[in-house]
Amino acid sequence: MDGRTVDDRDQRWEAMHERLTRMLEEVGFPHTVARVYAALTLAQGEGLSTSELVEELGVSNASVSNATQFLVGTELVERYRVRGSREAHNRILKGMWGTILAKKFAAIGYIRRTAEEALTLDPSDKARERLEEMHDVYSFFEKEFEAVVDRWNERNRT
Repeated sequence: MDGRTVDDRDQRWEAMHERLTRMLEEVGFPHTVARVYAALTLAQGEGLSTSELVEELGVSNASVSNATQFLVGTELVERYRVRGSREAHNRILKGMWGTILAKKFAAIGYIRRTAEEALTLDPSDKARERLEEMHDVYSFFEKEFEAVVDRWNERNRT
């Protein structure tokens, strides 16, 4: 044993859960969705049941249900059945982070095209300046991220 107690590990695990939750919130996850996803990420086994999530997170059954429904809808989580259990279990779908990032990167093109369209509306000098900056930044990142996604896809084909 490394001298750490079970309480130390529990505290470290809880701190990591909070860090993952904050990180997920920073990329746009709603709070309870982030907490559920973090719990499923750190689950000791394949996944967690609804009641396990309720107990671990100290939230209502409805909150867990709404969060897991959101995560299932975004294809980050799947529900599955465990023999002998009457309730749904949830687990992280593997291989989804690249897809999520590709979708985020695709949104950059939408923003760039919107700025481009706004520039055709003969904006004031100040508005044009802001729109040109927006267009320039998003054009740059759109090109850069396309190359990143291509490299990621190539890496995963091998």
